[in-house]
Amino acid sequence: MPCGTTGEGVLLDEDEAIAVIQATVEAAGGEAKVLAHVGRASTAGTVRLATQALDEGVEGISALVPHFYTYSEEQLLRHFLAVMDAAGGAPAYAYTLPKRTGNDLSAEAVRTLAQHGLAGVKDSTKSWERHLEYLACTIDVLIGTDAFVLQAFKAGAVGCVSALANVRPDLFCALRDGAGEVVQEEILRLRKALPMQGLKAAVAERVPGYPIAYRAPLG
Repeated sequence: MPCGTTGEGVLLDEDEAIAVIQATVEAAGGEAKVLAHVGRASTAGTVRLATQALDEGVEGISALVPHFYTYSEEQLLRHFLAVMDAAGGAPAYAYTLPKRTGNDLSAEAVRTLAQHGLAGVKDSTKSWERHLEYLACTIDVLIGTDAFVLQAFKAGAVGCVSALANVRPDLFCALRDGAGEVVQEEILRLRKALPMQGLKAAVAERVPGYPIAYRAPLG
Protein backbone atom coordinates (compact mmCIF):
# COMPACT_ATOMS: atom_id res chain seq x y z
CA MET A 1 0.00 0.00 0.00
CA PRO A 2 2.27 2.81 -1.23
CA CYS A 3 1.72 6.41 -0.15
CA GLY A 4 0.03 5.62 3.15
CA THR A 5 0.61 7.27 6.51
CA THR A 6 4.22 6.30 7.20
CA GLY A 7 4.93 6.79 3.51
CA GLU A 8 3.94 10.45 4.02
CA GLY A 9 1.56 10.14 1.10
CA VAL A 10 -0.53 13.19 1.93
CA LEU A 11 2.64 15.34 1.87
CA LEU A 12 3.64 14.26 -1.63
CA ASP A 13 2.80 16.15 -4.80
CA GLU A 14 0.76 14.17 -7.30
CA ASP A 15 3.73 13.48 -9.57
CA GLU A 16 5.76 12.28 -6.60
CA ALA A 17 2.95 9.96 -5.47
CA ILE A 18 2.70 8.52 -8.98
CA ALA A 19 6.48 7.96 -9.06
CA VAL A 20 6.24 6.00 -5.79
CA ILE A 21 3.30 3.98 -7.13
CA GLN A 22 5.15 3.24 -10.37
CA ALA A 23 8.18 1.99 -8.44
CA THR A 24 5.97 -0.18 -6.23
CA VAL A 25 4.18 -1.76 -9.19
CA GLU A 26 7.54 -2.48 -10.81
CA ALA A 27 8.96 -4.00 -7.62
CA ALA A 28 5.86 -6.16 -7.10
CA GLY A 29 6.26 -7.54 -10.60
CA GLY A 30 2.79 -9.04 -10.59
CA GLU A 31 3.63 -11.27 -7.59
CA ALA A 32 1.78 -9.10 -5.08
CA LYS A 33 -1.28 -6.90 -5.32
CA VAL A 34 -0.65 -3.16 -5.11
CA LEU A 35 -3.32 -1.12 -3.36
CA ALA A 36 -2.36 2.50 -3.90
CA HIS A 37 -3.36 5.13 -1.37
CA VAL A 38 -4.73 8.13 -3.28
CA GLY A 39 -6.53 10.08 -0.57
CA ARG A 40 -6.44 13.86 -0.84
CA ALA A 41 -8.25 16.63 1.01
CA SER A 42 -10.60 17.24 -1.91
CA THR A 43 -12.80 14.88 -3.88
CA ALA A 44 -11.43 16.20 -7.18
CA GLY A 45 -7.83 15.65 -6.07
CA THR A 46 -8.60 12.13 -4.87
CA VAL A 47 -10.39 11.23 -8.10
CA ARG A 48 -7.55 12.63 -10.20
CA LEU A 49 -4.86 10.68 -8.35
CA ALA A 50 -6.99 7.53 -8.33
CA THR A 51 -7.35 7.66 -12.10
CA GLN A 52 -3.61 8.14 -12.58
CA ALA A 53 -2.75 5.32 -10.17
CA LEU A 54 -5.04 2.88 -11.95
CA ASP A 55 -3.41 3.83 -15.25
CA GLU A 56 -0.12 2.62 -13.72
CA GLY A 57 -1.48 -0.87 -13.23
CA VAL A 58 -2.39 -1.06 -9.55
CA GLU A 59 -5.00 -3.65 -8.58
CA GLY A 60 -6.98 -1.22 -6.45
CA ILE A 61 -7.03 2.07 -4.61
CA SER A 62 -7.49 3.21 -1.05
CA ALA A 63 -8.57 6.69 0.01
CA LEU A 64 -8.28 8.26 3.42
CA VAL A 65 -11.43 9.81 4.85
CA PRO A 66 -11.17 13.55 3.96
CA HIS A 67 -9.56 15.67 6.65
CA PHE A 68 -9.46 19.16 8.19
CA TYR A 69 -13.10 20.18 7.76
CA THR A 70 -15.87 18.45 9.67
CA TYR A 71 -18.00 16.52 7.19
CA SER A 72 -21.50 15.09 7.48
CA GLU A 73 -22.12 11.45 6.66
CA GLU A 74 -23.88 12.54 3.46
CA GLN A 75 -20.79 14.48 2.36
CA LEU A 76 -18.52 11.52 3.08
CA LEU A 77 -20.83 9.21 1.15
CA ARG A 78 -20.75 11.53 -1.86
CA HIS A 79 -16.97 11.67 -1.67
CA PHE A 80 -16.48 7.91 -1.65
CA LEU A 81 -19.13 7.30 -4.29
CA ALA A 82 -17.21 9.65 -6.58
CA VAL A 83 -13.95 7.82 -5.83
CA MET A 84 -15.58 4.45 -6.48
CA ASP A 85 -16.98 5.75 -9.76
CA ALA A 86 -13.48 6.88 -10.76
CA ALA A 87 -12.18 3.41 -9.96
CA GLY A 88 -14.35 2.05 -12.76
CA GLY A 89 -14.92 -1.32 -11.13
CA ALA A 90 -11.42 -1.74 -9.69
CA PRO A 91 -11.43 -2.48 -5.93
CA ALA A 92 -11.80 0.73 -3.91
CA TYR A 93 -11.18 0.85 -0.16
CA ALA A 94 -11.95 3.48 2.46
CA TYR A 95 -9.10 4.21 4.85
CA THR A 96 -10.41 5.19 8.28
CA LEU A 97 -8.09 7.06 10.64
CA PRO A 98 -10.28 9.42 12.70
CA LYS A 99 -7.50 10.47 15.09
CA ARG A 100 -5.68 12.10 12.16
CA THR A 101 -8.55 13.12 9.88
CA GLY A 102 -11.00 14.41 12.46
CA ASN A 103 -13.80 12.57 10.65
CA ASP A 104 -15.29 9.18 11.43
CA LEU A 105 -16.71 6.76 8.89
CA SER A 106 -19.50 4.90 10.63
CA ALA A 107 -20.28 1.25 10.08
CA GLU A 108 -23.64 2.32 8.69
CA ALA A 109 -21.92 4.52 6.10
CA VAL A 110 -19.63 1.64 5.17
CA ARG A 111 -22.64 -0.66 4.83
CA THR A 112 -24.25 1.84 2.46
CA LEU A 113 -21.07 2.16 0.40
CA ALA A 114 -20.74 -1.62 0.29
CA GLN A 115 -24.14 -1.78 -1.39
CA HIS A 116 -22.68 0.43 -4.12
CA GLY A 117 -19.54 -1.68 -4.54
CA LEU A 118 -17.02 -0.57 -1.91
CA ALA A 119 -14.48 -3.40 -1.73
CA GLY A 120 -13.40 -2.87 1.84
CA VAL A 121 -11.96 -0.78 4.63
CA LYS A 122 -8.49 -0.24 6.00
CA ASP A 123 -9.35 0.14 9.68
CA SER A 124 -6.99 2.32 11.71
CA THR A 125 -9.61 3.51 14.18
CA LYS A 126 -7.84 1.68 17.04
CA SER A 127 -11.31 0.59 18.17
CA TRP A 128 -11.93 -3.14 18.46
CA GLU A 129 -15.67 -2.53 18.68
CA ARG A 130 -15.62 -0.59 15.41
CA HIS A 131 -13.47 -3.27 13.79
CA LEU A 132 -16.13 -5.87 14.57
CA GLU A 133 -18.79 -3.54 13.17
CA TYR A 134 -16.84 -3.21 9.92
CA LEU A 135 -16.45 -6.99 9.70
CA ALA A 136 -20.22 -7.32 9.99
CA CYS A 137 -20.60 -5.21 6.82
CA THR A 138 -19.56 -8.24 4.71
CA ILE A 139 -16.67 -6.46 2.99
CA ASP A 140 -12.92 -6.98 3.09
CA VAL A 141 -11.45 -5.48 6.24
CA LEU A 142 -7.73 -4.77 6.60
CA ILE A 143 -6.48 -4.13 10.11
CA GLY A 144 -4.20 -1.11 10.47
CA THR A 145 -3.57 -1.30 14.23
CA ASP A 146 -0.59 -3.43 15.28
CA ALA A 147 -2.13 -4.22 18.67
CA PHE A 148 -5.09 -6.01 17.05
CA VAL A 149 -3.49 -8.02 14.26
CA LEU A 150 -3.83 -11.47 15.83
CA GLN A 151 -7.35 -10.75 17.08
CA ALA A 152 -8.37 -9.32 13.72
CA PHE A 153 -7.11 -12.32 11.76
CA LYS A 154 -9.01 -14.65 14.06
CA ALA A 155 -12.16 -12.54 13.68
CA GLY A 156 -12.05 -12.55 9.88
CA ALA A 157 -9.88 -9.65 8.70
CA VAL A 158 -8.43 -10.46 5.28
CA GLY A 159 -5.12 -8.73 5.83
CA CYS A 160 -3.03 -6.16 7.63
CA VAL A 161 -1.44 -2.90 6.54
CA SER A 162 1.36 -2.08 8.96
CA ALA A 163 4.40 0.17 8.74
CA LEU A 164 6.36 -2.42 10.71
CA ALA A 165 5.70 -4.98 7.97
CA ASN A 166 8.15 -3.07 5.77
CA VAL A 167 10.89 -4.13 8.18
CA ARG A 168 9.61 -7.45 9.55
CA PRO A 169 7.16 -8.94 7.05
CA ASP A 170 8.00 -12.38 8.44
CA LEU A 171 6.16 -11.63 11.68
CA PHE A 172 2.93 -10.76 9.91
CA CYS A 173 3.19 -13.74 7.58
CA ALA A 174 3.65 -15.92 10.67
CA LEU A 175 0.42 -14.55 12.16
CA ARG A 176 -1.35 -15.13 8.87
CA ASP A 177 -0.13 -18.72 8.91
CA GLY A 178 -1.34 -19.44 12.43
CA ALA A 179 1.29 -18.15 14.85
CA GLY A 180 0.02 -16.97 18.22
CA GLU A 181 0.56 -14.55 21.08
CA VAL A 182 4.36 -14.77 21.12
CA VAL A 183 4.56 -13.26 17.63
CA GLN A 184 1.88 -10.68 18.43
CA GLU A 185 3.87 -9.60 21.51
CA GLU A 186 7.03 -9.30 19.41
CA ILE A 187 5.17 -7.05 16.97
CA LEU A 188 4.12 -4.77 19.82
CA ARG A 189 7.61 -4.74 21.30
CA LEU A 190 9.20 -3.75 18.01
CA ARG A 191 6.53 -1.15 17.26
CA LYS A 192 7.23 0.60 20.54
CA ALA A 193 10.97 0.41 19.92
CA LEU A 194 10.70 1.74 16.36
CA PRO A 195 8.84 5.04 16.06
CA MET A 196 8.39 6.45 12.58
CA GLN A 197 11.97 7.73 12.22
CA GLY A 198 13.31 4.42 13.50
CA LEU A 199 11.24 2.55 10.94
CA LYS A 200 12.68 4.65 8.14
CA ALA A 201 16.22 3.94 9.34
CA ALA A 202 15.45 0.23 9.55
CA VAL A 203 14.09 0.22 5.99
CA ALA A 204 17.24 2.04 4.82
CA GLU A 205 19.30 -0.84 6.19
CA ARG A 206 17.34 -3.22 3.94
CA VAL A 207 17.11 -0.87 0.95
CA PRO A 208 20.34 1.12 0.44
CA GLY A 209 19.60 4.71 -0.51
CA TYR A 210 16.14 4.80 1.02
CA PRO A 211 15.66 8.37 2.33
CA ILE A 212 15.15 8.60 6.09
CA ALA A 213 14.49 12.35 6.26
CA TYR A 214 10.93 13.51 6.84
CA ARG A 215 9.09 15.65 4.30
CA ALA A 216 8.51 19.16 5.67
CA PRO A 217 6.78 20.19 7.84
CA LEU A 218 7.49 16.88 9.58
CA GLY A 219 11.21 17.32 9.00
